Amino acid sequence: MKKILVVLISMISFSGFAQLSETQLNRLKYQVDSAGSMLHEILLREGKTKLQATFTVDTFKVESMMILKMKMDTTKAEQVLAINDAEIEYSFLLDKYYKLLLGRHDEQGQKSLALAQKKWVKYRDDEIAMTEKFYEEQKGGDPNTKEVAKAAEHLELTKERVVELYKHVLATPRKDD
Repeated sequence: MKKILVVLISMISFSGFAQLSETQLNRLKYQVDSAGSMLHEILLREGKTKLQATFTVDTFKVESMMILKMKMDTTKAEQVLAINDAEIEYSFLLDKYYKLLLGRHDEQGQKSLALAQKKWVKYRDDEIAMTEKFYEEQKGGDPNTKEVAKAAEHLELTKERVVELYKHVLATPRKDD
């Protein structure tokens, strides 16, 4: 566990305050990927299952990259971009864990899960529309701060769904078990 903290602290301490170049982004990605690999090995040694370790690393990488990007460039526009990038990465994880869960169900279960996922997408879209309207109606305040808050709320929706799907994967035995 100490190794994890050392890796995290060393990653977070790397900072600058300018718009991120492609080289800087590649360096961050390399750092996050390296830390993720080390974390995966540590978690497996600690007795976590491959699925648990993979999920932890998946979310660690998204969160770490977002934090590092936000620390390197503190402008509100770049913070919104970092949050939006994290939401995109969580969307990829959403697909990954949704497909994994689908593979654990029979045909009837897959149909139910597909319907639930469609309902969730509608719910997410409705929540995003409501959030957008709420912030549009807000008078005063820094518009850039509002953009950061909106982006964070959108991210949280997707992140929560990924965690929910992961928990379902853990609770659902494989069809061949």
